[in-house]
Amino acid sequence: MLASILALSLVASATFDSEQTIEQQTAFFKSQANGQYARVKALKSSAKNALEQACRNALTLPERSIIKSTLANKLNITLPESVSFIEAEVTGYKQEKQQEWLTCTGIVTPAAADINEAGLAIRAAWQVGKQQDKNNLRALLKIAMAHPSTISDAVALVADQSPQSERLAYLDKYLVADELKLDDAKVSVAQVWFKDMRYQQVISLMQQCESIDCKRLGLAAEAEYEQQSADDLSSYF
Repeated sequence: MLASILALSLVASATFDSEQTIEQQTAFFKSQANGQYARVKALKSSAKNALEQACRNALTLPERSIIKSTLANKLNITLPESVSFIEAEVTGYKQEKQQEWLTCTGIVTPAAADINEAGLAIRAAWQVGKQQDKNNLRALLKIAMAHPSTISDAVALVADQSPQSERLAYLDKYLVADELKLDDAKVSVAQVWFKDMRYQQVISLMQQCESIDCKRLGLAAEAEYEQQSADDLSSYF
């Protein structure tokens, strides 16, 4: 009985019809957040099992917005709408399901400002790089290259933006592959290695990557490596 009263209190305390409410929608979830409250609704039946994690993520939307506006104002640029990042801890988490919405509350404590700034900068940089926006790309890369948590992904992006003839040498000189975090960066590096027939390195890197491009490139590298091994074996006979 007490649990039911507390649950009703949680839902009743949450307000999502004010100007302060932040909304986000993906292919799988609709999310709303206001202060220490958030709610999420699954848009596909396959996403229902991930509602709790989605609600935890929704709780971070206000802090994500602050991090994004702070970086945009600092660099005087407009960041891609689809880009968002936060490293944070959510404590005191509580949730209650009501019809198709899961409502939750918790205290979001972001990591150090420089970590979140660099994390957002490198993700925005990869998006901006695809748009060939060189001016904004330089500003974002400057921040990402200066932080240890993002420098490897930044090195991969610099190589990606360089002439093809220079990419391998640049990666060999500056990249610490074990510190790559972004799938875009891993795929870009792996493509350079693939052309240089470094199939074992490609396979190893793609095993740490979840995107479809990673899987495809990993399988291609495995096929090439097996053929290469077979050719080497046949040379002995």
